[in-house]
Amino acid sequence: MISNDKPNPFQVLALPTNATNQDIVERGQELCDLAESDEQRLLYRWAIEQLITKSITRLEYELYEIPDTKYENSEWEHFTRFNKRNPVKIAALAKEIPPPSVDDFNMPEVVMLLLDALLKVPGPDIKTAVDNSPFKPGIGSPPLEVRDVIFG
Repeated sequence: MISNDKPNPFQVLALPTNATNQDIVERGQELCDLAESDEQRLLYRWAIEQLITKSITRLEYELYEIPDTKYENSEWEHFTRFNKRNPVKIAALAKEIPPPSVDDFNMPEVVMLLLDALLKVPGPDIKTAVDNSPFKPGIGSPPLEVRDVIFG
């Protein structure tokens, strides 16, 4: 039976659904050896158990897995390895560019932004409106009816 609280074992082991038992065991052992915590190691062992010892459960996981799923993207890994270092040297760039001056800014636009921020209307204060209501219900006043509220 599929466990709802854990991910698909094929996803955990990053294997396709047509992987053989030998592939599952080898990949699971490799991941167990590389696991950083006992929790990860237990998850890998659980995934191996689900796929090897329980054929009905494996079939269920195969049916619920997206066909031709690839968990490893070799193009992306190549890109990240190739572009791992930052191509821009920030210290050298900072030496080449002078600090900003007043001429670099559009001063009328900066003033308008500041004025817009200062002149922004604050949000409504409902508590003050309710506390200072002109109508004070009291003991002598008749109770409100629905038509009084709707039609005023």
